[in-house]
Amino acid sequence: MSDVEERRLELARHYSAIGQPVRVLDTLEGVGAPDEPEVWALRAEALYQLDRYREGADTARRGLELEADDVGLLDLLALNLMELGDLAGAEQALLAALELWPDHETLLCHYALACARHGQRDKAERLVARAARLEPESLDVLRARAQVSYLNGDLRATRRHVDELLASDPEDTVAHTLLGNLLVEDSNVYAGVRHHEQAIRLNPADRELADVVRHNRIVTHWSQWPLYPMQRFGVIKVWAAYLVLLFLVMGTGNSYLIGAVVGTYLTLVVYSWTLAPLTRWWMGRRLR
Repeated sequence: MSDVEERRLELARHYSAIGQPVRVLDTLEGVGAPDEPEVWALRAEALYQLDRYREGADTARRGLELEADDVGLLDLLALNLMELGDLAGAEQALLAALELWPDHETLLCHYALACARHGQRDKAERLVARAARLEPESLDVLRARAQVSYLNGDLRATRRHVDELLASDPEDTVAHTLLGNLLVEDSNVYAGVRHHEQAIRLNPADRELADVVRHNRIVTHWSQWPLYPMQRFGVIKVWAAYLVLLFLVMGTGNSYLIGAVVGTYLTLVVYSWTLAPLTRWWMGRRLR
């Protein structure tokens, strides 16, 4: 490798460390070195961060052709395959990596994620617990505990682990994404949007999260405010509250008050069927 290529490789390492995957790929364009596994690892990691999982998996395989026992490349292959839905292939790569380094907490965490996505809840929890015994303060461990709890459907544990993760790293992208998900699923869309927007600020390359943020910006636009009670509490609860209110108002015998309650409800129904969808369509085109 020439001195110029060595300097570009060093620069690519720097961009990788600060989370600039596009610059990593651009910098490595000037580096030949097809026989350097590190070059392939940097490319595979950058492609993974850019959601280009198929290219990332192929790149990791190219590196493994040079160094079959490279733990980092096996891990990157597994991560890309996991996102492609090839959980069996991801497990195979992670088992090969763990055979080389059995007590690597990050590998154990990634294997736990693969198991959780495969529905193997108990195995995933055991793997995370094993990783936590090795490195209890590791961000990878804290992150995996939150992710595994979320994938296993344990929302209470997810919130607890997310709080622990944010206490260690207030700018962790995964923590803000998961907290945003929890709040949205709890119908607290406005608070969830704030955390999703923080996550996309921390990781602008995440296209999937960018789509979520765009959708949430639409549903929290001021034109959707009349529908906020339905978003916050759900349609069934709002409908039940309306029936209770209508029953109480009818008990007063005040026809004007009854007319106001019925009229307000019918206006909201018509709005939700007509103007609200049109506004969401317009906002969707505007935010593309």
